[in-house]
Amino acid sequence: MKKILIAEDNRILSLRLVRELEKHGDVLDIIEVPNGRVAMEILEKHQISLLVTDINMPEVDGFTLLAHVNEHYPIIPCFVMTVIELPEVKPRLPKDLVRFFPKPFDFEAFTAAVLETVNREIPRGVVHGISVASFCTMIEMEKKTCLFEIVPPANEPGLLYFDGGILFDASFGDLKGEPAAIEILGQGKAAFKFKNFPDKKISRRINESLWTLIEKAVEGQSEFDDIDWSQVVDGEDA
Repeated sequence: MKKILIAEDNRILSLRLVRELEKHGDVLDIIEVPNGRVAMEILEKHQISLLVTDINMPEVDGFTLLAHVNEHYPIIPCFVMTVIELPEVKPRLPKDLVRFFPKPFDFEAFTAAVLETVNREIPRGVVHGISVASFCTMIEMEKKTCLFEIVPPANEPGLLYFDGGILFDASFGDLKGEPAAIEILGQGKAAFKFKNFPDKKISRRINESLWTLIEKAVEGQSEFDDIDWSQVVDGEDA
C-alpha cells in the first residue's frame, strides 16, 4: 500500500483529491492534512510514497514544507499545486523529484500521474531532493519575497534574496550579485533555510532574469540533462 500525503488548506479541493484517489484504495492510502506543520508530523510517523502540497497554507507554508522534505526525506517525490502558470520559456533544469500542477488541473490526469509515480523506480541520474533551480523557480512563480540560505554539500552557504518573485541579489563566498547567483543556481542538491531580513534595505544587484541565470549556471555541465517538461509539468497543454 502506497501512502499519499496531501497538504492543502482548501477543504473543497482536498476532498476532491481524496475522492479521486480513493477510487484506487486497493493500492493507495490517503492522508489529508491542512498545512505544512501537520504534514511534518505525519512524515515523522509514516513512510510516505508521495507528497502532494499546495504552496500557500497557514502556519507552515509549502515552501517551508518542501525545504523540510528536501533536507530530511530527499527521495520522496513531490507534486506541487500552484495557481501560477509556468513561463513559456522552458530552460534546461536538473531532473529532480518535483512535478508542478497549475490549478485547475484535470483530476483524472492527476490521478494517473500519482499512480505512475508511486509505481516506478527513481530513474538513474535523478538528483535526490529538490534542486536549487527548481526551488527558485517556485519562488518566482509564487512571487514570494524572501531571503534564504542555500547550503550545498561540502561547500560554503550562499544567500539569495527575492522581492516579489524577482531575484534581487545573491552572495556566495567572495562573489556578489549575478556571479554569485550563477554559482548558487549551478548547485544540484542543497539544503534550504529561510532567514530573517536584515535591518538595512537590500539593493538590487541582479538585472538578468532568473531563467537566464539558470541557463548560464547549467551551461556546459554534462550532469544536467534537457528536462522533458511533459513529464514534469501538467497543465492544459499536457
